[in-house]
Amino acid sequence: MHRALMLFVATLSLSLGCGGAQSSPSESGWSEDLGDPSMQPLEGREGPERNSNAPTPITAAPTTPPTEMRVRHDLMMAKDSPREANCSCLAVVVADTPADPRLMWIDAPPKVETDVAVVALSDKGVACPGLPADVNVRPSISGVERDGPDVVIVVENLPPGRPVASGAVIPKPGSGGSVYVKPKGPKVLYGRPLSGGSAARCKVR
Repeated sequence: MHRALMLFVATLSLSLGCGGAQSSPSESGWSEDLGDPSMQPLEGREGPERNSNAPTPITAAPTTPPTEMRVRHDLMMAKDSPREANCSCLAVVVADTPADPRLMWIDAPPKVETDVAVVALSDKGVACPGLPADVNVRPSISGVERDGPDVVIVVENLPPGRPVASGAVIPKPGSGGSVYVKPKGPKVLYGRPLSGGSAARCKVR
């Protein structure tokens, strides 16, 4: 009888140890959330990722800086642009926009400010009286000057082996001013007034 009672108690203990209460996830510490804590959303985390002093990312597109007013080696007169001389030995185009069909760019036309103009010149197909046939020089813009309200484009003789600057982005003339071309020195035939005389520069606009 005593042995039977002990066997009953042992059986009852084993039955309680394997019951449903012992297998409950809430009581055993087991969880269905097996995700990596480092992969949780930032809103639920603490640490360096939540640093409120971190700089805000720049999302706006960068602005295009103003085009520098300078001589251009990537600009020329378009092939079908009229080649009528408006200064000695030169045809000169002054345009208000880089997209003017009289102009040709090696690459896409640049963005320019509204207070600039675009100039291109060429001696192709233009007669040049007084220029010896055996002289291998080409007209090239050496610089752009301001003379009060006027803008003056200076043209030089360029020897072989140097890149020709046949265009320029220039400031628009001031009130009452004009755009002129002038030769760089007395030996340069390019850019003189067609009427001759004592004028040192040729008005093109």
